[in-house]
Amino acid sequence: MSFGLRQLSLFFILFLASGVSEARLKIPTGMNSEDRKTALEVLGLSSTAKVLSNPYPLGGYAGVEIGVSQEFLSTSEISRLGSRAQEQSETSYTLLSVGKGLYGNVDLFFQFAPVTDAENLTNFGGQLRWGFFEAEYLPAFMTLVLSANSVSYQNLINVSNVGYDLILGFSVEDVTMYTGIGSIQSSGIFMGGASAITDTGETVSESVKSSHFLAGLHVKIASFFVALQLDRYTEATYSGRIGWRF
Repeated sequence: MSFGLRQLSLFFILFLASGVSEARLKIPTGMNSEDRKTALEVLGLSSTAKVLSNPYPLGGYAGVEIGVSQEFLSTSEISRLGSRAQEQSETSYTLLSVGKGLYGNVDLFFQFAPVTDAENLTNFGGQLRWGFFEAEYLPAFMTLVLSANSVSYQNLINVSNVGYDLILGFSVEDVTMYTGIGSIQSSGIFMGGASAITDTGETVSESVKSSHFLAGLHVKIASFFVALQLDRYTEATYSGRIGWRF
């Protein structure tokens, strides 16, 4: 087990390093209302808190989950907005997460971006999960997820996201597959002033809403796990997490 823990620790370090090496996102200036809404669809909706683990409840007050994830956003559309910044087809960031069982089938999860990503992005938020159904004769279950988080891109675009998802999961031995549908609303503040990115030079607020579809895979290895997830908002995103559930 000690060898496995050393291997996992090394994987965590490499996983974090992959996010630190990602190029700084280029944010265009001179964005009009339509540009800002498009930017919010890409950078706002896509940055909502992800399930990225087994949606099955942690198991009461004693259950705990710790993980590190890498999320990848398609940002090629950003280069076509406003002043047309240098094209950057994709950007990514690292998040740390902690989950805790509260009572019965209710769990609370928190996520935040580590200090190493602070120059590019800050991200803080969480989820409340309620496992409200488990089939008697099938390895199937359902979970309701309420999520909220705030994200700041270089303090030029500040985003708040709120949403909900209904998750259906299937477990076979150490493998869990899950899919879900929900709705996300993203509100953003685009900064004006000396570093204005708006066409008017003023600080402006925008809001967008979208349906949300997701599909994920969770593989348990002893007390550890690997999770992969695909999310579809206006744009598609994909992400991965490694962690420890006990």
